[in-house]
Amino acid sequence: QLKTRLAQLRSHVDNLRASVVNVGTIRDEVYDLARKLMHERTKVKALESELGKPLNVHRWRKLEGADPSAYEMVHKIQSLQRRLITKTEEVVEKDMLAQEKDKLYAELKAI
Repeated sequence: QLKTRLAQLRSHVDNLRASVVNVGTIRDEVYDLARKLMHERTKVKALESELGKPLNVHRWRKLEGADPSAYEMVHKIQSLQRRLITKTEEVVEKDMLAQEKDKLYAELKAI
């Protein structure tokens, strides 16, 4: 009976030693997570203060006056995107028309 009790205590000691090894890694992980949490809280405070009193409310208006070339580039990009969309639609329509013509040609050839 003493041998079984001794074996139980040894296994319990081994389990405790294994958990002690894990405590170091867990402690490091807790420290890292606490540091990340503090960093995120600092970010939140900065964003809240900026939200409370914004420093630059109309950023896009300053862009127009400060750098006209960038403003013109934005407009050019938008116009090119519109042209791309219309050309894509035209290509799709022409492709559908060509498919219809091929189908008609195949039907007439079969006759």
